Amino acid sequence: MIENFGINSFNKKKMKEYLPYPIYLKWKDALRDEKNLDRETADAIAHAMKDWALKNGATHFAHWFLPLSGHTAKKHESFISRTSDNEPINRFSGKELIKGEPDASSFPSGGMRSTFEARGYTYWDLTANSFIIGDVLYIPTIFMSYNGEKLDKRGPLIDSTKALSEEGIKIVNMLNKETHAYRMRVKVGLEQEFFLIDKEIYNKRSDLKNIGRTIVGASSPKGQELSDHYFGQIPRRVDDFYTDVNKKLYALGIYSEAEHNEVAPNQFEMAILFENVNVAIDDNQLLMNILKETALEHDMVCLFHEKPFNGVNGSGKHNNYSITTNYGLNVFDPGDDPYHNNIFLIFTAALIEAVDKYQTLIRLHASSTSNDFRLGADEAPPAIVSVFLGSDLEKLFNSIRDGVEYKEENKRVFEGYNLLNVPKDSSDRNRTAAVAFTGNKFEFRMLGSSKTGSDLNITLNCAIADSLSRIYEEIRDLENDENKLREKIIEIVKDIMNNHGRVICDGDNYSDEWKVEAEKRGLPNHKTYFDALKALKDFDYSDIFLKRNIYTEKELKASYDVYLEEVVIYHTLEAKTLVDMIEKDITPAGIKEMRDLSKVLSFKNNKALSTKYDRIENRVEKLMAEEENLKTLLSHASEIKELQKRAEYVEKNIKTKLLEIRKVADDMETMISRDNLNLPTYEDIFNSLN
Repeated sequence: MIENFGINSFNKKKMKEYLPYPIYLKWKDALRDEKNLDRETADAIAHAMKDWALKNGATHFAHWFLPLSGHTAKKHESFISRTSDNEPINRFSGKELIKGEPDASSFPSGGMRSTFEARGYTYWDLTANSFIIGDVLYIPTIFMSYNGEKLDKRGPLIDSTKALSEEGIKIVNMLNKETHAYRMRVKVGLEQEFFLIDKEIYNKRSDLKNIGRTIVGASSPKGQELSDHYFGQIPRRVDDFYTDVNKKLYALGIYSEAEHNEVAPNQFEMAILFENVNVAIDDNQLLMNILKETALEHDMVCLFHEKPFNGVNGSGKHNNYSITTNYGLNVFDPGDDPYHNNIFLIFTAALIEAVDKYQTLIRLHASSTSNDFRLGADEAPPAIVSVFLGSDLEKLFNSIRDGVEYKEENKRVFEGYNLLNVPKDSSDRNRTAAVAFTGNKFEFRMLGSSKTGSDLNITLNCAIADSLSRIYEEIRDLENDENKLREKIIEIVKDIMNNHGRVICDGDNYSDEWKVEAEKRGLPNHKTYFDALKALKDFDYSDIFLKRNIYTEKELKASYDVYLEEVVIYHTLEAKTLVDMIEKDITPAGIKEMRDLSKVLSFKNNKALSTKYDRIENRVEKLMAEEENLKTLLSHASEIKELQKRAEYVEKNIKTKLLEIRKVADDMETMISRDNLNLPTYEDIFNSLN
C-alpha cells in the first residue's frame, strides 16, 4: 500500500509536480510567512488542483469545514459549467478556491445570527492539504458569518496556534542561541477509541440509532472481567475492516500508527501519527468518517458515544500534546539533564500554571454531555483536573519549589533476555490522571471520543501563551546576563510551583483520598458538563481569549449558548427515545412474559411463578406511570423560555428521571425469557462480532 500513500491528497509533492515553480514558491512563502496570496497565484493553484482532481476522477468540489456543532459540513459543487456557446466545460477559479458561500442559517450560532440571515462564507486554509474522497475534491476551509463572526472551530484553532507561536518563539530564541527559530508548531497525536457492533443488531435498537448509546440494558453475564479482549486476537471480521480503513487512510496521506482491541467487548482503538494541530484535527475527523463508512461496508456500525454500554469501559480520544520549533526542538523533551534545561523548565512550568488557572475551561472543552457517563469511571480520569509528572520530574520541580539541591538518580536500565540494557523511561504512564507527562509530551486523557479536539487545543494553546507572555516580561531584560537569567528562571519555576503546584498529583486519581485532598487544595470537582458550564457563566476571558482576538465577547456568549443547547437537546432526545421504547419495546416484552406465565398459572398453582408474575406486573405498571411522568417533564421543559433555566431543569429533572427508569427497565429485563425480549441484549451485542 505504500506506493499509493497520499495518492488522493493534493500535498506538497503534488503541488511541486502540478504548479509552475515560481507559483509553488509563492504558495510556500505565503504558508511560511502567513502572507495573502495574490489572485494570479490563487488562479494558478486552482487550475492545477482542478487538473489533478479531474485526472483522479473528481467531478465536484466542496469547501469542507467544522461548524460549531463539532461535526464536518460541506456542499458539493460541480466543476462542469457551460461556455457562451452552451458547450460543457470544467471550470474552477482562484476565487472559487479561496472563498465559498454555504447557507449559514441552520448551523448552530448561539444567537449570533437570525434565521433569516443566511449568508456564510468559507475561506481556504492553505496550511491543510485538499483531498479526494469518491468523486469529490474536498478543500479544508474556515467558516465565518456575513459580519465576520467565527462560526467554526478551525479559525480559532489557527489563531490560537499563532498566539502560542508568537509568545513561545521569543523565549526559545532567548534561551537557545544555536538556531534562530521563526515559528513554533503545536504537534498533536489523537488516539481514537470506538465500538463496533453488528448492523442487524444495531437496527433493532432505537436508542443506538437515535443517540448512539443504550439507555436501557441489563448487564451481560460476561463483560470485561477477564480482560481477554484487551490487546487480544482481533476478530477476522474486524481485521478485514481495518485493512480497508488503512487503504483509505493511506490514500489520503494519513499515517495510521496503531490499531488494537481495547478493554471492553467490541471496543477498539486507532491512533494517528503526530501532525500540526489543525491537520491532526482534520485527520481525526476523516478517520471518524472513514470508520463509520467502512463499518457499514462490513455490515457493522461504529459507535463513538463515550459510554454506549453500562458496566464496561467507555471510549476516549486521548490528546497527546507537544510544542516544537520549526527546526524540530521539542520544548517538552527533558533531555539528559532536565534541571539545567531552561527551555524544558519554562515550558513545563507554563503548562502547569495554564492547567491550574484554566482547569474548569479544560474540563468543559475536553468534554460534552455524553462524556459525563465516562469521566470518573474505571477507564477515564475523574472530573478533577490534575497533572502527573512522574516521580523523577516531580522530585525535580519540588526541589526547585523548596529551594533544596536536586540530585538526579542514576538512570536505571532494564535487562532483557539476549538484549542490551534498555534505558528506563523518564516517567511511568498514569492512566488515572487528566494530564500526564509521557516522556516528551503531555497526554490529555479527558477528551471524549465523540468530540472534536479543536476546543481543547484552542484552550491549551491560549492558556500556555498567556503564561509564556507573563514569563517573557520577567526575563526579557536579562538576555545578556546568563547567571541572572538562570536565577530568574529558577525563581519563576519556584513561584509557579508555589502558586499552582496544587494541581500536581502522582497517585491514584480514582481514590476517595484524592477527592478529599483535591478539595483541601481548592481544586474544583465539576462532576458534570453542566456543572462546569455554570461555573463559567461569569468567567473573565480577557487574558486567555479576548486580548489576542481569538474570540469576541459576542462569540463567547454564542458558544456558551450552543453548549447550553447541547445539554437540552441531548437529554431531551434521550427522553423522547425512552418514551418510545417503553411504549413499543419494553412494556410489550413484559406483557408477553406475563401472558405466558398466566397460561401456566391457569392450571397450576405455583407460588414462585406467581411471585414472578407480580414482580413483572409491578415493573410494567411503574414503567407506564414513569412514561407519563417523563412526558410531563418534557412538556414543562419546552415551556421554559430562558435557555440557562431550561438546561438546568433538564439536567436536574429529566436526566435524573432517565436513570431512575433505567433501573426499573433493567430489573425487568432480567426476568424475561429470550423468546419475549424485543431488544437485543448486552450478551447479544457483545458476541455479535464472533
